[in-house]
Amino acid sequence: MKTQVLLSALLLALSATAAHAQSAPGSADPEYTYRVTVNAAGAYRVTVTSFNGPFHYRDVPLLPQNCSGNAGSPVTGAAEMLLFVQPSGPIHAEFHVPMTGGGSGCEIAGEFDLKALDRPPSTSQVDPEMPGQGQKPRMKELPDGINDLRAADPVQIGRNFINWGDVTSLPARQATFRRNGVCYFPYRYITLNAGPGTAEGTSNSLRRNTINGQLLAFDDLPALSPMTATTVNGLIGLPSGWSTIVLEADAPEYLAESSEFNNVRSVVVNVQGSCY
Repeated sequence: MKTQVLLSALLLALSATAAHAQSAPGSADPEYTYRVTVNAAGAYRVTVTSFNGPFHYRDVPLLPQNCSGNAGSPVTGAAEMLLFVQPSGPIHAEFHVPMTGGGSGCEIAGEFDLKALDRPPSTSQVDPEMPGQGQKPRMKELPDGINDLRAADPVQIGRNFINWGDVTSLPARQATFRRNGVCYFPYRYITLNAGPGTAEGTSNSLRRNTINGQLLAFDDLPALSPMTATTVNGLIGLPSGWSTIVLEADAPEYLAESSEFNNVRSVVVNVQGSCY
């Protein structure tokens, strides 16, 4: 048992090292990834994601501009985003995709504001000699179904290292602190991208008893290259008695994964003793 615990701790430590290596994008990495989709009615939308953080702009409508006649199809690989820094407030973004038809300048375009904490690390002026035309971040188009997020063994709850699907007991006296009938224990687990493509930044959720139960934690993930992992940790509050901790990888469903059937894992925890 002691050997197994030490091995589990080593795996988590190695994963934490990998997560640290993933935390800063290199100069060749995109600053944003995007995916253009079309629905049954022929309406185009784009989902834009910060490459290395939990900033998602989902299903932004893309409307025709400067088009006459048949607009043709979008040239998604030539899409670009322009950022406009305002004197105050969020950065404003425009997303443009040229079309194969519809005449010169025909495109589909949409706009949105970046979230307050979303600050691209480096952008370049469209024309340094003519400011005001916006800045272009580095972009990369991602096809569907090239990544596969899943929780990997082991998971740490309190002082216990166990595998997903296992049952464990925790003495209430080992809680980091107790408040109003809730015991707070440290947790740590690994998220692996087992797919052949890069997974954009997203988030995981931890809930009590069911996938739609009480929210215990919401963990942001960085972008993950193929076959790399990241470790997240925090404190989780549980009452005395039995609880099932349910993890859902990519809880907001930002990623189009090769498999959506392995995103949910769980462990059963019995907190023994009073949490008052």
